[in-house]
Amino acid sequence: MKPKEKGDLAAAHAIAYFMTNGYEVCLPIGDKRPYDLVVEQEGRLFRVQVKYAGYYKDAKKHKAALRTMGGNQTFYTAKKYGDDDFDLLFVFVANSRKFLIPWSELKNRNSVSVESSKFASYEVK
Repeated sequence: MKPKEKGDLAAAHAIAYFMTNGYEVCLPIGDKRPYDLVVEQEGRLFRVQVKYAGYYKDAKKHKAALRTMGGNQTFYTAKKYGDDDFDLLFVFVANSRKFLIPWSELKNRNSVSVESSKFASYEVK
């Protein structure tokens, strides 16, 4: 799958998760914001960044990069997320597992390997 297809798959799983769990899902127009979705439940709004975690054979684990990437044929950019860019990180893993992690809980902001035991409590169905 191409990177954009992986992102689309992760977003579809995130929307399905939130809708089946009683959230209203709002989709921002365009991709200029550091979050992909806004969800609302009981009057509270949460900004959600959605990531796909692919399997890395060399590391023998699934990882999701925590940055936005862009560019064209002449240049390439990678920008890290800030502390207040979003509230929740939804990670869809290539093996179909899903994690919903409060952004404030992540200390390492380069990538996330959700198989770490410290993320077990954030796995969702």
